[in-house]
Amino acid sequence: MRFPDSDIYYDHTAEADCAGECASHIHRPAAASPRDVIRGESIGKPTHTCPESQPGKVAFIDYLSFTYRTQEPVVDAFPLRNELINLFGIPQYDWKLSRHGWNGYTHRITLPDCGLVAFGGKSQRNTIHVQLSGQGCRHVPDWFAVHAWATANTCKIARIDLAHDDFEGAKVNIANALSWRSQGLFNSRGRPPSCHLIDDFDSGKGKTFYAGNRANGKMIRIYEKGKQLERVDSPWCRAEVEFRAKDRTIDWDIVVDPDPYFGGACDAFAQLTSQQSRITTHTREKHAALDRNIAWARIVVGPLVNLLYILLDGDAEAVVNILRRSGIPRKLEPHYRELVDAQGVGS
Repeated sequence: MRFPDSDIYYDHTAEADCAGECASHIHRPAAASPRDVIRGESIGKPTHTCPESQPGKVAFIDYLSFTYRTQEPVVDAFPLRNELINLFGIPQYDWKLSRHGWNGYTHRITLPDCGLVAFGGKSQRNTIHVQLSGQGCRHVPDWFAVHAWATANTCKIARIDLAHDDFEGAKVNIANALSWRSQGLFNSRGRPPSCHLIDDFDSGKGKTFYAGNRANGKMIRIYEKGKQLERVDSPWCRAEVEFRAKDRTIDWDIVVDPDPYFGGACDAFAQLTSQQSRITTHTREKHAALDRNIAWARIVVGPLVNLLYILLDGDAEAVVNILRRSGIPRKLEPHYRELVDAQGVGS
């Protein structure tokens, strides 16, 4: 069945279940390529090659998802079609409209091997969601052009994966990952993340080490990429960090200069690049704002509180009742509910 006013057809064959993630799971074989369903527009399919970072860069972009907001409800058969072709370099073949939506969107168009586009639905507030897999990201001819377009249109990054390949496995390997864990090099603010290892017991299928939890917005993976590609004797290992917009805003600068963000993900990855830049979480920002207010109050009214405490024979409740008044600091108003829920005071 043809989608109105377009060359996109409904795909009535069995669909691969994206389940919100276009990128293949590390230990899951790639699905077979779907049939051509666009009339007169099928072109040769790209071959899967080893990704390369930008010249002089340590890290490269291995996954990207973002939202684009429109002024009016989306009625196009294929929104952002021209941008996907001309800006992101996505080959125009096998594009097909699914019979099912995606994560609240009423329509989903699959870009085989490259990702998906989701749109439609009142609850989505006139947004279009685009996901590009690692293969899709490698079609982008100019990330600076993507940066300019995305910032001009106030697009928001939902998830981005940065990766680094060690083809010799000299620095990035499973043994070093376990050593880095024991040294606390994956810790965040002094706290160790949850870690686990998928061990192939030297069967040749490849090991994978995980640190962190994607539900918290950051997860690190180190795995034997060569073995994943069924090259049993390959030493090729890959290090990845997955950032999600969970309590954080991911700046579009990350697509043109990924190295600092990759190096800033953890102390282990800081060894791989001379530049580090951490993505600040909103949670950290709200606690920092509270800490600043506490520090200011200690300087301004600390001596008075101490005097009242002495005069009232150490009755702290009486001191608080004398000084307390209604309201909260203006700069903390945006964080009030989150601070109450977290019960966080001080650093």
